[in-house]
Amino acid sequence: MRQKRSKSYRKQMATYNMAFGFRQPYQILVDGDIIYDATKYKMNLEKSLESVVQGRIKPMITQCCIKSLYDRGEEAKEAIALAKTFERRRCNHLDPPLSQADCLNSVANVKGTNKHRYIIATQDPRVRSQFRSIPATPMIYINRSVIIMEPMSPATEATKRRLEVEKLSAGLNNPRSRG
Repeated sequence: MRQKRSKSYRKQMATYNMAFGFRQPYQILVDGDIIYDATKYKMNLEKSLESVVQGRIKPMITQCCIKSLYDRGEEAKEAIALAKTFERRRCNHLDPPLSQADCLNSVANVKGTNKHRYIIATQDPRVRSQFRSIPATPMIYINRSVIIMEPMSPATEATKRRLEVEKLSAGLNNPRSRG
C-alpha cells in the first residue's frame, strides 16, 4: 500500500476509534460482489482488509449475500468457498432473500445509526451512497485490484465535530472545574 494512503487510513481509523468507539477486531460486513472481485483479482481479501484498517478484523457476511454468490453459479465457486470462511451474520431474510443492498442496509443501519460499528465492504456504489448519510460508517471497495477506504462522509465529519464541541462544553459547564 502506498505510504500516503496508509497514513490517511491510519488517521481515519484513529478518528473512528476515539470519536465513535470502534475497537479491534474490527467487524467488516462484506457483500458477495467484493468477495467475487477479490477472487477474480487473485487477492487475499482478509490480509488486504487488515492492511487497510491497520488492525485485526472479523469479516462477516449475511445469508442473503451468500445466496447471491450461489445465484452466480459455477463461476463463483472460489468466492463461495472464501465466503464460507467468514462469520455469518444472521439477517433472517431467507423467505424470500433480499437483495444484497437491502440486506446490508437492514443489518447495519439501525435507526439511522451504525450501532454495531460495522465497516461496510461493498462494490455497489448505490449501497455506499446510502451509507454516506449514516454517521460513523467507514466504507471499503476494490478499484482495479486495489482496496480503497472512502474518506469520511460529511455526515461523519459533522457528527465528529458535534461530539468534540459537546465534550468541550461539558467541561465548561461543570461547577467543580472552576477552581
